[in-house]
Amino acid sequence: MNTTSINQDELLNFMKSLADAERLKIAGLISADALSQAQIAERLEMNPADVKHQLEQLIAAGLAHKEGSLYRLNSQAFEKLTRQVLAQSHPPAPVFDGDEFEVKTLRAYIAPDGTLKTIPTQHKKLIVILHHLVKNFEPGVKYPESQVNQILRHFNEDTAALRRYLVDNKLMLREKGMYWRSDEIS
Repeated sequence: MNTTSINQDELLNFMKSLADAERLKIAGLISADALSQAQIAERLEMNPADVKHQLEQLIAAGLAHKEGSLYRLNSQAFEKLTRQVLAQSHPPAPVFDGDEFEVKTLRAYIAPDGTLKTIPTQHKKLIVILHHLVKNFEPGVKYPESQVNQILRHFNEDTAALRRYLVDNKLMLREKGMYWRSDEIS
């Protein structure tokens, strides 16, 4: 198998090998322990000939191997293929609600992974972003500063600035180290 990228044949083989429910059950069993064909058939209450066929499919895909009379999942190959498939996939772009300006602003400032690209300097755009961020806080719940930082850190490392902007724009209130959403939020 190619270590740098996955080709279409490898991907198709990998997906086909996992597309069968019986094969998945077998892969799950042999991922924990090396088992014989008879042990697998007994545990899954399957016909031994069917088990043999499914094992051959897993071996052909490089996801299992035989050690004497025992079968074991090739976890390294499985993990490698899984990592390669995931590395080639792209997260879906976030979907935003609101008027045209809000949607355009959110698309401009929020990365596909949900993080904040930069903090807007224009006040109108900043308010749109802050309204987006404050949705991550439950109404009526008081949060210690450390938890506010933890939530905001998912969006941007400058949690102090984001906290300050949320409070200054009255989207969150603060008292004695506790923060909560303002009732003014729609």
